Amino acid sequence: MAAVTELSFLLFALINNIHAQERIIIQKKRTSYTFNLPENTNSCLISRSVGEEKLVLWNTSDLWSNNPSVPEHLKQLVSTVKTSSYTILHLTHSDSGPYQEECWTEGNVTHENNITITVCTTSIYRTFIRVSLGETVDLPCEGAADNLDIQWLKRDYRYEQETWSRVFGDNTTSVMDNVRGRYQVVTNTSALRVSTITTTDLTDYNCLVMNQQQCFSSHTVQLRLPYETIYRSVGETAVLPCTITDSTDEQPPRWSNRFSTNLGQQNQTVPSVDRNYSLVFSSLMLNHTGRYFCDASMREQEYDLVVCPKFGPPAVQRFSEGEEVTVRCTDWRKGRGHEWFIKSNRTEGRIFSVTYDQSMSRVSWYYGNGILVISSISVGDAGEYWCVVTDRDYRCVSTSRTLLVYNKPFGI
Repeated sequence: MAAVTELSFLLFALINNIHAQERIIIQKKRTSYTFNLPENTNSCLISRSVGEEKLVLWNTSDLWSNNPSVPEHLKQLVSTVKTSSYTILHLTHSDSGPYQEECWTEGNVTHENNITITVCTTSIYRTFIRVSLGETVDLPCEGAADNLDIQWLKRDYRYEQETWSRVFGDNTTSVMDNVRGRYQVVTNTSALRVSTITTTDLTDYNCLVMNQQQCFSSHTVQLRLPYETIYRSVGETAVLPCTITDSTDEQPPRWSNRFSTNLGQQNQTVPSVDRNYSLVFSSLMLNHTGRYFCDASMREQEYDLVVCPKFGPPAVQRFSEGEEVTVRCTDWRKGRGHEWFIKSNRTEGRIFSVTYDQSMSRVSWYYGNGILVISSISVGDAGEYWCVVTDRDYRCVSTSRTLLVYNKPFGI
């Protein structure tokens, strides 16, 4: 092992008096990890804690030496003098543990970073879960078993590098006190239950499956708000609210758009942001069609805005309870594809996709002939059904609307 000099001991004592929050880095086995130290520093150390000992892995004062103080039994360390970066190659479970970056100038600490590297055997695919504010949801932990330990982590977006912090601090299975007990591990599934979801909960979570202090697998789960589709016609007004802001956010939310043309071509086409951070379109044009994102501290709220040519009046179709009703998309051949949406009392007047709404299991959509069939129709199915026909660029070329009206039984 590399000897720690008396100067190093003094520096460790000085630096340990300064509190630095632990940052957890998840790395897959056989990959590499690079420490990037600040530029323009004249003395830095990278050390690793093993039990009660600290091992000096690298000292910048040795960068010009042919014999840097690197323990031979540790993994190969590659130094790049110009960028002050140091890489551990071919990570194994033995590389897991706490590391510390320290830089000082004339005895004063100018940089300190505590990092815990966790090397996992496998990384399971990322799971996306869309939830509404106020809901309670269980985040699955893939690979969990009765004989394995579980650790839940939460993404810390204050850092550019993918960094995590412990959901429960040092306790991995209890209720998290500083969020009023809203986080809890479900005993029989190891899922993380998040109750009464708020905007600050909309982030990434990571479940580490541990076997004898070694990470067997990591599984990332991302919580996001449901994206909403807003349909309007040319000349109408549209307001896209941003409801994910939080009083702790350091910066105001930002709006961005994808899959749309340049909104800055004409001054009158550019939307504005009001005092509530909503995106406002005063007079819609066809080129406003696109996907819009409100980004607040890495939390995203998505909208698909579809602007169609001027709407005609809807066709009216009456039904009785229990019937099978067929709704036709009159212009389905005019474009490359079409999709069905509903606007009803059940959706509180907002437009939701019939195709992807799990609550509408009685609805059959026949893509090849533009027909929508609702079996065993009920009063709650009344509303306005929209068939939106799109071109190759997913822009609206035509919309047909059918208003389904419930026929009350005679004499009631």
